[in-house]
Amino acid sequence: MKNKLKEELEQIEIPKELHMRAKLGVEKAKSEQPRRTFKKAIVFPAAAVLFLIGSAGVGAATFPSFNHLLSLVSPDIALFLQPIETTSEDKGIKMKVVGAMNDDEMAVIYVTMQDLTGNRLDKTLDLYDYTLTDGHMFNSQIVNYDKDTNTATLRIQANGGTNFNNKKIKLRISSFLSQRYKHEGIKIDTDLSELKNKNVDTISLSTDSTSGGGGEITDQLDTGESIEILKPNETILSLPKIKFMHVSNIGFVNGQLHVQTKWSDEDIDSHGDFYLVDPSGKKINAASKVYYGVDKSGKTVYGNNYVEYIFNANNEDFSKLKLMGDLVSNGNFTKGNWSTTFKLHSVENEKSVSFNEDFGSWKATKMTLSSLGVTLYGKGHFKDTDNIKMSVKMNNGSSQSLESLQNFSDNKSVKAEFLSSSPLDLSNIKAINVNGTHIKVSR
Repeated sequence: MKNKLKEELEQIEIPKELHMRAKLGVEKAKSEQPRRTFKKAIVFPAAAVLFLIGSAGVGAATFPSFNHLLSLVSPDIALFLQPIETTSEDKGIKMKVVGAMNDDEMAVIYVTMQDLTGNRLDKTLDLYDYTLTDGHMFNSQIVNYDKDTNTATLRIQANGGTNFNNKKIKLRISSFLSQRYKHEGIKIDTDLSELKNKNVDTISLSTDSTSGGGGEITDQLDTGESIEILKPNETILSLPKIKFMHVSNIGFVNGQLHVQTKWSDEDIDSHGDFYLVDPSGKKINAASKVYYGVDKSGKTVYGNNYVEYIFNANNEDFSKLKLMGDLVSNGNFTKGNWSTTFKLHSVENEKSVSFNEDFGSWKATKMTLSSLGVTLYGKGHFKDTDNIKMSVKMNNGSSQSLESLQNFSDNKSVKAEFLSSSPLDLSNIKAINVNGTHIKVSR
């Protein structure tokens, strides 16, 4: 993430270290994890979120865009969507809020972006700077791209509460990325076995210079401990056909392999992951990563142009391991001012379930159910490596896994949301399964 960004959950007034974990939590199900620690999805006070009054049929006849949206989503979701149909146009691109749905925890908003004059949109469209008043913005995902009409349909998810229910909500989009390109399986040409016995210079990185981090290093970031990293720009390794980043140092620190990377300011929001591969093709992912900046004198400063990947592989034969990377770059960055106001309505409250569970790094003390999924609340620090299996069992015997996870940790308070791929009927939920433990849901 670039210093320009101020990113990740952006303008938001939240601790620096929360930026990265928020984004990593949202993207946990994806193989690539963003380099940006602050994406401008903005967090505000609690938002109105309960399921909307009415059904897809209300007003649908007069809203052609809404009717088209219904053809893109599942029938279950269509039943809960509220038609909106408000528009904003700038720079030859029209934004339209088409439909929305919400509950006590989260609002889901469907938006279209149509390029009326050019080809600045494609199937890789990714919102960059965007805000939603009265809500905690989580993420956006592209649902559909129609090449014939140059129209992209996006789903935006925002966290909030019921305090602002039935109030007007303003959505503003200031920029977006497109023409994303994936560079997968990039091999870094270096002999790792030779590095193991080579002395390297290191420096201490204070938490004041980090814009985020993830993995095992999270505890050190939370407690304010200094972190030993490689001295910047000591060993430069270029990657084939990659111009937006390079390896700026590599070596072993206290038995762990450190891979330090430097990312260009000129490539907006490039990101990626590095990993080790053994002879059988098995991947060994980094145990930790940390983001920071470096000034012209070589001193660390707050920023995110440098990312250091740290591997625990003491028992591995490094003569047989390859260092590889999967990277993502964006070819188009478009700025503008697309803004519109609409209203959310509520029809259904959430349900609380008694739940206490120790997950090691944090303890859950409360569970709530809503039409959009299951939310756990607790104390401690949610780690990127936490692997919680969540599913819902219905009265008819069917079961649905909740595989999309979003988590936030702030001041030792944890909130983990497990989202359903389609709305849940709370009256028909029989039990919740958490890591094999069944929690009965009372009617």
